[in-house]
Amino acid sequence: MSELVKISGRQFTILVIMNVLGTAIITVPAIVSAYGKQNGWFSVLLATIFGIGMVVVYNAIYKKNPDKNIYQQLELLFGKWIGKLLSFLFMLFAFHITIGNLRVMGDFITTQILIETPVEMVMFLALITCFFGVRYGIEVIARAAEIFFPYIILSIFLLLILVTPEAEITNIQPILQTDVAGAFAGALPLLGYPFLEMVLFLAFMQNVNNKRIEKQFLVGVTIGGLLLVVITLVCLLVLGVDMTTRNIYPTYILGKKISIADFLERIEILVAIIWFFTIFFKITIGYYVLIIGFKQLLQLKDYKTTTIPFVYVLLVFAVFMRPSVVEQKQFLTSAWIPFSLTFGLVLPVLMLVAGLFKNKKGGQQQSP
Repeated sequence: MSELVKISGRQFTILVIMNVLGTAIITVPAIVSAYGKQNGWFSVLLATIFGIGMVVVYNAIYKKNPDKNIYQQLELLFGKWIGKLLSFLFMLFAFHITIGNLRVMGDFITTQILIETPVEMVMFLALITCFFGVRYGIEVIARAAEIFFPYIILSIFLLLILVTPEAEITNIQPILQTDVAGAFAGALPLLGYPFLEMVLFLAFMQNVNNKRIEKQFLVGVTIGGLLLVVITLVCLLVLGVDMTTRNIYPTYILGKKISIADFLERIEILVAIIWFFTIFFKITIGYYVLIIGFKQLLQLKDYKTTTIPFVYVLLVFAVFMRPSVVEQKQFLTSAWIPFSLTFGLVLPVLMLVAGLFKNKKGGQQQSP
């Protein structure tokens, strides 16, 4: 990885939006409605507010050492050996994010579109595509995101507009009168999926050629979170609580509800287009952050030599660690919450505290 590689602030914002949407765009409505029922959209709103707060923390870490990635900062703050240990653990976090999203992609395609295709082959082809993005670096990834982003936004707006005639306000009534506790509980899975996962961007924020990067980060998370709120709300308005909860991919089912003059029907490909692009960039960013960490850990001159072996490692673990759709969903709503809190909340807070202590100690040593 060349330290001279730079991406623009707009490209960075687009990558953030893509990663907030990721797999969440088709799975979140089902998860939150299972807890908050008709108030599921409120769960997403609460999680978005929390996500914005966490970005403030990540921005503070970046501002301490804007020329270093998170792996370099860990060694600087905690020393060489503890820093390397924490870097390795952070790599495991990126690893789990990557194989989890890869598995969701494989399960979705083999259960909804290519039913008789082996899931291993689908995941392998997806990984090969992501491999080329990682191989060419963050600059190429960001440019690709910038090219595809308008099509994603257009598809989202078309989907929302075309299903609006099917919406019924009674499906979300009474608003915030019942199941309020469930709405707060429903926000918990979303803290780690996707908002705490934004900590991965600390691995390459130093490659953004923009002095307003902190604002760009906040804008990206806010836009992505609000899009999730709107999509969840529309799912509840159109499908109702029961159907949204029972379907693993309610946003995809939403696309099947489109009907114009009994002629233009079931154009759920709109949802597939949105999701294929967002999940591609989600997997690619996780893969890229993992490779950067491996390069830093072993002090390699070039990370590209490690990209091919990781294709096979990621594929094998995606197959055996997340063997089914049900287990994947259970993992996201249980074990993933404390796991993501450890690396998305606890570790950044420890870094801030260590940075303050280091600065204070350095100031005392300089004083006469």
